[in-house]
Amino acid sequence: MPLDAISLRAVVEELRPQLLNLRIDKVQQPARDQVILLLRGNKRLLLNAGANAPRLQLTELLRDNPAEPPMFCMLLRKHLTGGRLIELRREPGDRIVYFDFRCTNEMGDLVTNTLAVELMGRYSNLVLVQDGRI
Repeated sequence: MPLDAISLRAVVEELRPQLLNLRIDKVQQPARDQVILLLRGNKRLLLNAGANAPRLQLTELLRDNPAEPPMFCMLLRKHLTGGRLIELRREPGDRIVYFDFRCTNEMGDLVTNTLAVELMGRYSNLVLVQDGRI
């Protein structure tokens, strides 16, 4: 069943109380279109931007990771590891979910990094936004 805006709203409302204020311990990218955020409290958030089954869910399934992490995974690790999830939001009627993380940058300043998950079938995507820049 395709993930529409109404179903996505229910998923976001269910996940919000479970995920808010949790820190990211690790970021994994087992496949080209999948990212797993390991959060404190043994929560594993799967963000799948695959064309066949774009989804957003908590999972307990362990996946094998490549020996060398992809560049996007290393970028997410650099900017999100240790960050705290401060907001989980979506625009009404849209299939984009925004995860806002409070992180520290290289200078030790607090910054807000946003991970946008676009769940639109073949056009699904994961985007990291910092200070309004992709």
